[in-house]
Order: sequence, then structure tokens, then C-alpha cells
Amino acid sequence: MKTLTDMGCLLIGWDKDILKECGEASHRQYRKLISAICIMMVLWGTIGYCFADRYINIEPTILKICVSLMFMLIVLCVERVIILTVGKARMMTLMRVMLALCMAFLGACIFDQIIFRNDIQQAIQEHREDVIKETVAKRLSIYESDIQRITHDMDSLSKATIALGEELQRRPTIKGTNVTTQTHVVMGEDGTPQKIKTQSVNTVTMANPLAEQLKANNEQIQIYSNQLEQLRLDKKDIALKTTAEVSNREPGFIEELEATLKVVSKSPVSLAFYIVLFCFLTFLELFVLTIKMGDTKCDYDLIVENQLKLKQNLMDQTSQSLMIKKVA
Repeated sequence: MKTLTDMGCLLIGWDKDILKECGEASHRQYRKLISAICIMMVLWGTIGYCFADRYINIEPTILKICVSLMFMLIVLCVERVIILTVGKARMMTLMRVMLALCMAFLGACIFDQIIFRNDIQQAIQEHREDVIKETVAKRLSIYESDIQRITHDMDSLSKATIALGEELQRRPTIKGTNVTTQTHVVMGEDGTPQKIKTQSVNTVTMANPLAEQLKANNEQIQIYSNQLEQLRLDKKDIALKTTAEVSNREPGFIEELEATLKVVSKSPVSLAFYIVLFCFLTFLELFVLTIKMGDTKCDYDLIVENQLKLKQNLMDQTSQSLMIKKVA
């Protein structure tokens, strides 16, 4: 029992030597604080484990236990601040009440998402069906816009290609002119060499260069056709792809929270259960506060406050002695 008592004192921050000098009232206060601390640590250890399992997606059990222990340590530190407070602290009491409400809300949300799991899954499924419809409509509008744009470009290019084809039928070949310049050296009348340039003009028949443009247009039309075919194939599968994408997505904390609020607000029974659970967690959060801030004090608190007063009086007397010596 002595070892357990020492461990309990270490847990709540009490001095085991002072506790030995106290009476039954302090030992009962000690046991009440230990009980309240254990309840809070078990509660938030469970919440931490569930949170790590469902929302952080931690697979190894040892890591889930580590997260659970971290939650328990945080709660322990918060409660020790209240337990180790000497005297009345109204501002701390107000902050602890506000913190208790926040912690109770978070705990109730996590517990409700576990308790109402089937109802929440159904609400999530209904919400995702609406999301799928909206997403499919948006993606279809994008596909329609792309198809219309490519079709318009393809029609314009087809008209230009038809005009080129008609022009090539009328003029499959064109005539061109080759001009050749030659330089000859002749002897002048004075016997000096002179350069004379002569030009020869030849008319040749060549293929119409519009044929290359027609070929490039046909290749581009083929590219447009392939793009349209691919867009139409993707458009057919867009509903299946979107459904698989949204349905296979892991539910997040916010999504489940919104579904929880929808389930709770829809049914008076579930709303009443949520309120009861919220009040239950709130009262548990305020356990240590109500034990510590009660009107009656145990002799352990009186001894601690008396030691504080003695230290203050000793410091005041020392300060006064130093002031007297300085004046003298």
C-alpha cells in the first residue's frame, strides 16, 4: 500500500511526507483525486486510441498506444495544474470550465462517431451520392465544352480543306519560270577581254504547293477526330470513374463530423443521447475541479497554505530587517 500511495502522490503531485502527517480527511481527498484522475486518463486514453485508429490512420498497435498515452499525459498535466493550485483561483476555474466544455464536445463527437457508425455511414453515402451527381455534371460540362471547341475547329478546318481540294482540282499544277544568268568573256574591238552576261528564261510545270497544305490539313483533321473519339469514350466512363473515386475515398474527420451533426439533428432520440453524453463528459471533466474547489479544505491543503504563509511572513520580516539596517 505504501508503494501505491507513493505512486499516487507522484501522479497527482502531492508530497508523500506531508500526506503522512495528515488525517483521514486528507487521505479521503487523496483517494477522490486519484479516482477522478484515473477516470479521466482512462477516458481520454480510449479517445486517443480511437482517434489514432480512425482518423490518423495509424496501423501499428504500438503507435496507437503511444497516441493514447500522449492523450492521457496531456489530461494528467491539465488536472495537475488544478490540483497543485494553492488557494482560490477564479480565473483558472473559469478557464478550466471552458476547457472542460471544449474537451467534452470533442470527446462526445468522437464517441458519437463510433456509436452511430452505421447511421453515419448511411449519411455519408447519401452525401457522397449528391457529391457524385454534382461532380459528374461539372465534368460532363467540361467534356461538352471541349467537344464543342474541337468540333468547331474541325468544321472550320474541313471547310478550308474542301476549298483547297477544289482549287487543286482546278489547278493541279502551276507554271513556274526559271531565270538562268551566265557570264561569257569575249574579246573587244581593242583586243581586251570583256565580260558579257546573258539570261535565259525557261518555263516549267510543277505541282501546286497547296497540295502540301491540303495534306497538313488532313493530318490535323485526323488528330481532331482522334481527340473527339477519346473524349466521347471518356465521357461514357465519367460516371463510373467518379463513383469509384468518391466511394473509395477514406472518410475524414470533418466529413464524419458533418454526417454526425446531420444524424443527431434529424432524430430527437439521437439528439437527446448526444446531450446526455455531452453532459456526462462535461461533469467528468469537472470532477477534479469540483473536488479541489470545494468549500471545505482538508488538512493537507491547510498545511500547504500554512507553509506558504510562514514563508511569506519570514520573507517580510527579512525585508523589514534589511530596511532597518539600511536606515541605521
